Amino acid sequence: MAFCRTTIHVVQPGDTFYRLAQRYQTTVPEIIMKNPGINPYNLQVGTRLTICSGQGNNTAMQDEVQLNNDMRKSWLQHIFWARMLMTSLFENLEDMDAVEAKTMRIPEDIAEVFVRFYPKAQMEQLTRLLAEHTDLTSQMMSAMKSEDMQRMDQMERLWYQNAEKLAALLSSMNRAYSYEDLLQSFGKHLDMLKRQMSAALDGNHEEEIRIFEENENQLMELADYLTEGLLQQFYRS
Repeated sequence: MAFCRTTIHVVQPGDTFYRLAQRYQTTVPEIIMKNPGINPYNLQVGTRLTICSGQGNNTAMQDEVQLNNDMRKSWLQHIFWARMLMTSLFENLEDMDAVEAKTMRIPEDIAEVFVRFYPKAQMEQLTRLLAEHTDLTSQMMSAMKSEDMQRMDQMERLWYQNAEKLAALLSSMNRAYSYEDLLQSFGKHLDMLKRQMSAALDGNHEEEIRIFEENENQLMELADYLTEGLLQQFYRS
């Protein structure tokens, strides 16, 4: 177990979580977890912070790698279970209810990657918007299966409105996130999901798998982008 010495630091002018992490040989997430409710963007001079020092630079490096792994895993789970849901729904499989229940839990897993960095209210909003995206995806699948064009148009409109809200929320949380970049990434994801559904319904399984892999790669780029933003905001600021 790494040596940890608890220190009470009184915030001085110019202090940031990144500088304090370097000074006390710890990590930004460790300081955040030890001081719930403290806004890292608005450190007030005179605030008392509890810091567990002595973690060392290797710990910081390991934490960055783990953060990226967690981010990638959560988005991989998202695309994987979306495909599982599509297959169960289109093929009328008996596991439909169980798969849908699991799919609806994935938004919480994605939000969990961010939870140690941001206030509870923002995390609740992020979870809600991700859950809305997942629910709209399920409804789009149902509409496409039943060839209900009116409902498809409605779900698609709500789908892209949800993407706009997600991009706006994330870009408001982190200056390193561009609203335009995020909206473009989410839009690509939705376009590929729709093409994937169409290919599956047409029985073009090779094309459906190709689109799935394309969407998977695109979401890994998104995961890396989101990770880099967190590193810039909390590790390198």
